[in-house]
Amino acid sequence: MELPEIAKMEQEERNYWWHIGRREVLQKVLGKYLPPNNNLDILDIGCGTGINYLWLKEWGKVIGADVSTDALEYCRFKRAYDSLIQIDGTSIPTNTQFDLITAFDVLEHIEDDISALSSWHQALKPNGYVFITVPAYQWLFSAHDKALQHYRRYSAKELKQKFAQAGFDTKFISPFFWFTFPMVVLVRLLTKKSKPKTSYVETPGMLGKFLINLSKSEANFLSHGDPLPWGSSLLAIATKK
Repeated sequence: MELPEIAKMEQEERNYWWHIGRREVLQKVLGKYLPPNNNLDILDIGCGTGINYLWLKEWGKVIGADVSTDALEYCRFKRAYDSLIQIDGTSIPTNTQFDLITAFDVLEHIEDDISALSSWHQALKPNGYVFITVPAYQWLFSAHDKALQHYRRYSAKELKQKFAQAGFDTKFISPFFWFTFPMVVLVRLLTKKSKPKTSYVETPGMLGKFLINLSKSEANFLSHGDPLPWGSSLLAIATKK
């Protein structure tokens, strides 16, 4: 991700509905399969500018990892994470093994995603968890994905197959951002051949609050272990066999 997009993300991630909604979903789903206990060793791959540390720390000690020096500088300035390392997603150090590895909207940025998943598998303790999100449906690939330097989008079937290939046992997989999916499809198809641009679409205050509330409803539904039928993103939680 380029510096202008990182800077834009740092400005928006506390208040933009998509970031808030995703955090609501992630906390609820992770809590179902791995309740917070403040005692886990966690690696957050693609930690970005540090917002996920604010909730991941409830599960334990969190190391933030990113390939971008600019992203890590934001984390240092905000004192996010218990420690920080600069690595790409395929070169996880194995001298430390983790109870939980998270990678939220990271895998689509890595050309060899199987190598990345295999590296994450090696870095987990036996029965450790990996928890990820990725963009859904390759047919939605558009200027939005080009702006964020994505290699691909995923189907649930493809993601589950790649988990299995890397040695994981998938516990739960589901689309999310279900309510907003029709709007996303329309926008993406209309801009499919457009030049790359920023990933953010203006959402006035009341609209943003409404979209956040929709995401909270999805989070509550997903926390019961039932998948949604569709959505613009996918989440998956798996364990090391």
